[in-house]
Amino acid sequence: MIKIKNIIVLYPSFEKGGATANLINFVNQCVEEKINTYLISNINNHEKKIFFRKNVMLVNNKKYRNNNFNRFLTSFNSIFYLLSLFKKIKSKNSVIVSFQSHILPIMLCKIFNRKIIIRNSEDILGATKYADNKISAFFIFILKVFIYNFSNGIITNSTKSKKSLDLITFKNKTKMIYNPYLKKIFNNNKNKRDNVILSVGRLCKQKNQKIVIKAFFLFLKKFPNYKLVLIGHGKDEFVLKKLCKELKISRKVKFKGWVTDPGTYYKTSKILIFPSLYEGLPNTLIEAVNFNLPCISSRCSGAEDILTLKHGTFVPTNNYEELSKTMIESIFNYHKILIKNKMIKKKLSRFLINTQVSKYISYCDKISSNLGK
Repeated sequence: MIKIKNIIVLYPSFEKGGATANLINFVNQCVEEKINTYLISNINNHEKKIFFRKNVMLVNNKKYRNNNFNRFLTSFNSIFYLLSLFKKIKSKNSVIVSFQSHILPIMLCKIFNRKIIIRNSEDILGATKYADNKISAFFIFILKVFIYNFSNGIITNSTKSKKSLDLITFKNKTKMIYNPYLKKIFNNNKNKRDNVILSVGRLCKQKNQKIVIKAFFLFLKKFPNYKLVLIGHGKDEFVLKKLCKELKISRKVKFKGWVTDPGTYYKTSKILIFPSLYEGLPNTLIEAVNFNLPCISSRCSGAEDILTLKHGTFVPTNNYEELSKTMIESIFNYHKILIKNKMIKKKLSRFLINTQVSKYISYCDKISSNLGK
């Protein structure tokens, strides 16, 4: 029997993407379980109306522009709202769940003797290794090494992410729970697929779209009637478009920007390329498999959990020539990779919302019940 009565969810900067989808699913399910759920975020009322149950208690954080410094301000500002909830909500049968910006909340909860669980949604070693600003990333990594151990628990979402966290945290500090992402698993409908190679993700260093464009340039020599479609926006858009221009393939590459519902592209594309340098558990791969879209992925964290070691198709992180060869082989043997994708899809139920959120709530209940022990 679940004893927990109150959950305070911290998500200071409400942004588009897979992490937000997981947050929404967690919050909504908590409300379904009749847990008093408080969300500290800078979500506006229109977004709340679309995404959340009516009885989510929204604590509106101040909205700042979306850049690194202003995200820090947003995180800092959220601490004051957290303090105000401490006065309102007793520590018994309650827990704070931080989905974002964990260091300040952990310190505050330690001072006020409150239970806090943080959700670390990426491979912490990979994020440090491939960061744009190495000095800043290393400093943050050291902070995490010291401060994460003061949390009461850490939820992570893939085997590789858990291994990286286990290197810097005390024994049994981390709990692996897959993303609560899928509402349902689609039937194996046969869709007509166009000659399109698809890439989905923010246009940034982490997502590594440069290697996709370079591999596609080589791929076109064998299959000149194909197009590359990139879904997502980000600071690397200009650089990527410049690369396409230099390779003289701009007319073959389509930048679609942010797409609210990319389902049509998953249904009609031939292959998804996912070359990320690091991840947590990529919802993009989960969604692609659910739409019966074969995937070629790097071995970033979470990719093997989703695609499986037995049936997944993996390539080295930065070898665009190898990626191109794998793309060509996949088209020549397309029926074979469709069969492999079908086998992967049989295990997709691991990412259903109800199943995974139940694990989240049970873990929160366990941490809350251990108060004072």
